[in-house]
Amino acid sequence: MAISQNATETTYRCPTCAGDLAVRYDSFECTDCGFTPRHGSD
Repeated sequence: MAISQNATETTYRCPTCAGDLAVRYDSFECTDCGFTPRHGSD
């Protein structure tokens, strides 16, 4: 049986400036403008 493997790294884009979102301090933050998306618990 063949096993398919997907890349574990996914790139997320900022909704305000289309920059990359990086994981910082267990949350996402845009590397360009500093945008931080709200958490579901907020």
